[in-house]
Amino acid sequence: MVRKLSLLALCVALITFCGAYPAFSQDQSAAAAGEAAPADTAPASKEQGPMLPMVRGDFRDLKVTGQREKVTDIIDGVTIVINHRTKVRLTGIWVPWETDNEPGDTVKKAAKLLEKMAQGQMVRLYQVKSDSMRGDNAPGRTNRLGQQLAQVERQDGLWLQGALLYAGLATVMTSADNPEGAQRMYALEADARKRKAGLWADPRWDVLNPAQVKQYVNEYRIVEGKVFSTAMRNNIFYINFSRDWKTDFTVAISSEKRLAFSRQGVNLMGLNGKTIRVRGWVRNYNGPLIEITHAQQIEVIN
Repeated sequence: MVRKLSLLALCVALITFCGAYPAFSQDQSAAAAGEAAPADTAPASKEQGPMLPMVRGDFRDLKVTGQREKVTDIIDGVTIVINHRTKVRLTGIWVPWETDNEPGDTVKKAAKLLEKMAQGQMVRLYQVKSDSMRGDNAPGRTNRLGQQLAQVERQDGLWLQGALLYAGLATVMTSADNPEGAQRMYALEADARKRKAGLWADPRWDVLNPAQVKQYVNEYRIVEGKVFSTAMRNNIFYINFSRDWKTDFTVAISSEKRLAFSRQGVNLMGLNGKTIRVRGWVRNYNGPLIEITHAQQIEVIN
């Protein structure tokens, strides 16, 4: 009888021990044995692209056009094809090319990430709202290549433009016809730049100071500097960054564009002494110059 009770006690002890310490999973067993975990549980490598959060957009100033559409092809880092026939250009962003003839690694990485995010997925297109005069043919719906222009959202809420900006594989490039979402995109770009993600790890794409701009004529660049003076001449508003305005970097704004700044609450005459960030195509006109076509090209830093 005593022997039977001892065996019963031992069984209870073993059951209690096993319940307190459950068996290893496959991954834990492999780790305990010093082996690699199965491929499907391995952490993503750098080659697989960055680990992206669910970046969401704010499309209140835009209009959903059409139904959800399927992405059937990726043309490049900013262009997709839906339903095998319609090309869609992702508005508000730009992926810099290495040269006029060679796209370079950033473009290839952006296209690869876009393929990973969107290929075969259902998406919504958000486009500029129609106007009373031209309806759905309002400027900003299509470009000269016949491509649809849109902010694009995957069916689960992932914002494609936002994800590319977060990964550092695109910069913000709004236009007069598609300025919507600029502030949200600037915030994502600034965060990627701070983390030196993607292209921001390459000093070639650094934000320039005004003295550097003369080396980048005919390129799309971002420039940050302290405003030295402002002036109005021949109905053009100029923002100068040094005393020698005839040869140094200048920003030019036509009189009709000044009204847009007023609507945005920006007092151009009050920019003296403030640090601003401006982006656009650099051309040579009495020194390097960026011409402003819409208010969102200028960020007031302080």
